[in-house]
Amino acid sequence: MIIRETPLSPLFGARLEGIDLRADHSPAVMGAIEAALDKYAVVALPGQFLDDDTQLIISEQLGDLSRALNHGRAKTQSARLRAELYDISNLDENHGILGEADRRRQWRESDKLWHTDRSFIDAATSYSLLSARVTPPEKGDTGFADMRAAYDDLPDETKARIANLRCEHSVWWSRALCGGKDFRDDEIASMPPVTQPLVRVHPRTGRKSVVLASHASHILDMPRADGRVLLDELMAFATRPQYVFYYKWSVGDLVIWDNRCTMHRGTSFDDAAYKRDMRRTTVQGPSKYGAMAAAE
Repeated sequence: MIIRETPLSPLFGARLEGIDLRADHSPAVMGAIEAALDKYAVVALPGQFLDDDTQLIISEQLGDLSRALNHGRAKTQSARLRAELYDISNLDENHGILGEADRRRQWRESDKLWHTDRSFIDAATSYSLLSARVTPPEKGDTGFADMRAAYDDLPDETKARIANLRCEHSVWWSRALCGGKDFRDDEIASMPPVTQPLVRVHPRTGRKSVVLASHASHILDMPRADGRVLLDELMAFATRPQYVFYYKWSVGDLVIWDNRCTMHRGTSFDDAAYKRDMRRTTVQGPSKYGAMAAAE
């Protein structure tokens, strides 16, 4: 097996070619992918054309599958996809484009903010795998930010200041930032706020990252106004152009990223005219290859 790695930006991200996950998702292949993730944090595998079952099988090699609550639906609406798949689309349960007044349309708006998947969940979220089933003819790219490089470049005094700080993360905070309101009590109860460190050490590589997301509402044990200023300053620093690249999707692409050291965001497209069907799996805990050190 010969895997070709082509960098997607000067700092991080790579396109991996020479892999067909439908035919081979053996330990050798999946171990090579995770080793590439240790190095690049984001890897794109073009032309995979996965179905749901294969995407789930592949994802389970990298950790324990999380289950999507797929909020935003009315109580009477069924989910479009099975529970292990996060519906990153503009489609309703009948696979038509969401109506203008559909709550799920508003829910998707916060995906355009810089965030880390499931930082608002008390779990060791690791990788996300996003599969492109239908893409619009233009726009709809996904941005990624390297939180390792951003941390490395912080001034020493800032590193010392944030070393032991913790933040509260809430999905309801990020949804409200995009105009979300009228959340139901059952929705809020299903995902209460959690705390996350502001600096994280990657369990495989040992590299430090600054932990940011639009879900971070405030810094604990700090006046809220002061904490917001610090979070906003860090977010502006970590999303400077040198730490960011945007991925242009093609149907059949699979992109995998490490939530422990990146942020990402969606971008706009004409979602009233064109369908976009993206299906995400997200895993937590160590992979089957978790004992391997990146230095091996």
